[in-house]
Amino acid sequence: MTQKELNLKSLMDKLIWWLILEREAASLGNKSLRQIQRIKKRYKEQWDVWLINKSRLHKSNYQYDSTKYDIAVLLIQKYYHDYSYVMIQEKLEEKHGIIFSMATLRNELLRRWIRLVKKQKKPDKQRTMRIRKENYWEMIQYDWNYHLWFENRWEEFCLLVSVDDATWNIVARFDINEWIRATFAFWMDYILKYWKPKSIYLDKFSTYKINHPNATDDKELKTQFGRVCKELWIELIFANSPEWKWRVERMNSTLQDRLIKELREANISNINEANKFLEEIFLEWFNKKFRVEPRGNSNLHILLRTDEKERLNQIFSEQTVRKVKNDYTISFETKLIQLYRDKKGWSMVYKWEQVTVERWMDWNLNISNRNKKYIISKEINVTNIPKRYCRLPFPPVEWEDEKLVREKFEEKRMTKKIEEENKRNKARYNKSKIRQLYYQEHWRFASIPKSILDETNNLVLKDLKHDISTFKNLTTF
Repeated sequence: MTQKELNLKSLMDKLIWWLILEREAASLGNKSLRQIQRIKKRYKEQWDVWLINKSRLHKSNYQYDSTKYDIAVLLIQKYYHDYSYVMIQEKLEEKHGIIFSMATLRNELLRRWIRLVKKQKKPDKQRTMRIRKENYWEMIQYDWNYHLWFENRWEEFCLLVSVDDATWNIVARFDINEWIRATFAFWMDYILKYWKPKSIYLDKFSTYKINHPNATDDKELKTQFGRVCKELWIELIFANSPEWKWRVERMNSTLQDRLIKELREANISNINEANKFLEEIFLEWFNKKFRVEPRGNSNLHILLRTDEKERLNQIFSEQTVRKVKNDYTISFETKLIQLYRDKKGWSMVYKWEQVTVERWMDWNLNISNRNKKYIISKEINVTNIPKRYCRLPFPPVEWEDEKLVREKFEEKRMTKKIEEENKRNKARYNKSKIRQLYYQEHWRFASIPKSILDETNNLVLKDLKHDISTFKNLTTF
């Protein structure tokens, strides 16, 4: 019996045994005199049974049918065994039309020993949470997340994620890893779609920050991404620990729980299909469901200037500095590149000047001078090195075919070899002619045997050096 029923029972006992009057019982029980008389009459007939609420033995009108619980449990064990309680509630309502509250669902799964209660770990320290920014896109938290996004269907990939600090609005993209070209592609698409953010909050990974000890002394040392943000006037804020940018870290764990299941249901197993699914379906639904209204109404995204729009491909490029040699060539990645004049005939670059080699997102090479103007250039082979002129040459109207150049070079080499062989043969012939003429003039050596002549041949030539001058008109040694 409840406490209310026990109080009413003790009041009726006192009334029956004439310990109190009916009017006193009505005032103590906060009831009318007529109602006290009615309760007293019923109590004498049925005693304690009448005091129990009659609706206690009846089922509630809002109670779920037991078959609904059984169907829901079977669906959870078959399809949603690794889903969270919130996701199970959403999927049962969306796909199967079964509506449960999350507390009812959790209690039923715990009662059937399908799920177990996890003990929460007590925090070591009491930490205070940083308040969200007031306005839209005032600060973007950016991070990467390596995970088996396609489970056993494919290998591990990287998910690049940005979270708006004020609204929890997310932008995500899959890539092979967190290299500089993936970061460039992510932020180039972001800026073209949403404009420039005021600041970016990220970690100290080598793609974003030079972590060498000398970099603390020289603040001008920047990575390729740091240079891009400096040109676009975007502030970079570096976190000293993952807890500092906890919003994007928390979002990574949420996506590891939700996005994996959504990709599994959509039967997606590669990056291209996953990026298309993110852009067209998932991000729009996720932001609509979990987006938070900011405290302020200002949008702090900065509009791109016209010169920045024109130079966007140049800004988002891998840039390295090279020095121009005396013959107006530069070396880059084991290649030799020849620079030429512009159409007007004026040189756009000088000897020993520094030029910037830009590798664009389409892998094309472009070379610019200090005024950000592009220079005409062409990669050349070692066999096609031009003569070292003092002036910068004009560009040819049509580039020479490398095969023709190789054939011409081979033809010149063969002609030179043949000329050298002819010279040697002519010298041998002239030597034998001189020796023959000398023996004819000095006939006394004709009777000498050949063996003796061969032994004394060198001695004879040494003794007769003064006679060789007479045959200079024929040839020279």
